[in-house]
Amino acid sequence: MTEILDPAGVLSPEAVRHLPGARRHCAGVLADLRAGLSCVWLFPDAEVESDRADRAVAEVVHGLDDAVEVPGKETAHRPVPVGAAPEVWGFWEQPGGGGGAVVHGSEDALEIDDGFGGWDPFGVSGNGGFPGAGRPSLAAAADARFPGGRVGDGGDGDGRDGGDGDIAARLARSLGLDGDLVAELTGAAERRTPVLVVRAWTEADPHAVSRLVRRFQAAVKEAGLRPGDRPRLLVASRLQDLEADTVGLLDGTVSRPHWWWGVWSHLDTATVVADAMPRAGFGQAHSRMTPTKLIRHALRRETVVQTAGPDLGLAVELGRVWSGRVGELASALHACRSVDAAVAQGSQGRGAPGAAYAPLPESGLREAWSAGLVDSWEGQVRHSPRSGGWPTGGPELDKLVWQAQNRILLPLIDDARLGFVEILPQIAVRGVTRLVDTYVRQSLREARGAAADPASMELGELYAAAVHRDIALTEEQFGRLRTLRRARNKLAHRTPLDDTLLQDLLEALSGI
Repeated sequence: MTEILDPAGVLSPEAVRHLPGARRHCAGVLADLRAGLSCVWLFPDAEVESDRADRAVAEVVHGLDDAVEVPGKETAHRPVPVGAAPEVWGFWEQPGGGGGAVVHGSEDALEIDDGFGGWDPFGVSGNGGFPGAGRPSLAAAADARFPGGRVGDGGDGDGRDGGDGDIAARLARSLGLDGDLVAELTGAAERRTPVLVVRAWTEADPHAVSRLVRRFQAAVKEAGLRPGDRPRLLVASRLQDLEADTVGLLDGTVSRPHWWWGVWSHLDTATVVADAMPRAGFGQAHSRMTPTKLIRHALRRETVVQTAGPDLGLAVELGRVWSGRVGELASALHACRSVDAAVAQGSQGRGAPGAAYAPLPESGLREAWSAGLVDSWEGQVRHSPRSGGWPTGGPELDKLVWQAQNRILLPLIDDARLGFVEILPQIAVRGVTRLVDTYVRQSLREARGAAADPASMELGELYAAAVHRDIALTEEQFGRLRTLRRARNKLAHRTPLDDTLLQDLLEALSGI
């Protein structure tokens, strides 16, 4: 028994330990930390509120040789500094430029990117930081934005009065350090190289967390440490727990962003649905199961998977409330909706071509992503039906039902077609060779050579031969062939089967 669902039937925090998408994603974060890179790990709000983000962080920490998590605040400790970022200074000192200054009027002059790295499908260049020549170093940037002290100092030099002083001080005490945390870790001759873990959603001040990220990566880079000697920082955060430009200022040589985007796949959703919907024919019910019931159960599960997509919570809920009838799916989805209208209204963007394969959501999708209403799933940007991005019915829902029916029914329909092909020697009135020459398209015969190939006959061709009495079928066989042809034609034209045709098809499949 897995722990994907908790006793109340809701997706549990432990799901990230068992689902392959989450395990693969956590392994990527762990690999970067082991390679000497600091990581900023961004989660949607829903993953944090459900404690799944905490469980994911715990999984990564468990795989590290040396990790220190920031302790909770002491009641007597001074409050966290105010979160508003200081005004940007107007002058940048160029590294190695003899103190020459370049005037910049605003924060826009930093030309911050949004963390796409070298992958640039939307006209966004750079990998975080300052990729162009003539731009300031990270240390200079940190000094200009936070004039309280040089990078590596804690504002007034004691590690406790700067923008990140409270967090740094707590980490320093955990490590038994008396001076500034960053300076001590990067400057000691015989250094310990731990991973410092900060769950930003437990901190009161986004400025303090962002300041620590900037100081830390700048000091590590300027110290010139080899990857194996670097202290590393793992900051797990929601978007609102960091200042807006924090991810854009990451330097890819020492830091890397990770977004909880595209984590789930069809396999993850199918695994959750399999746990939420008991296996058909389990226990005493096994003796009452028929092929028709088993196919219908498989079709119901796949329809839930395709409809919910990456919204695993919806997959669990829909698997419980939906009867399996196509005509009742829209009302079941409506019953599962519980999203604030204002949030849903902002979640309807489609994204640029290729957006699903980017390592992070586009800026226009990030509010909806934070709310858990949009994600990358199986090569598509998928909006949850909860979001109101499309109505619980109509073409969008028809497309998802069609995809599920294609996946389950097409292989079965083709097997039934081959069942008719196998009996052609007995039912072909004028012989198989002449039958194929008459009904198989000339283009297919030329492609396959001169030899007649009865296996190439399609359902429409078999049906035409039956209508013209070139194959001899019983009335029951003819009815089944007609149903198979109708169903195959609808699916071929991207039209889902309604409940009546679906029932006829299931009876035809179970009888051949």
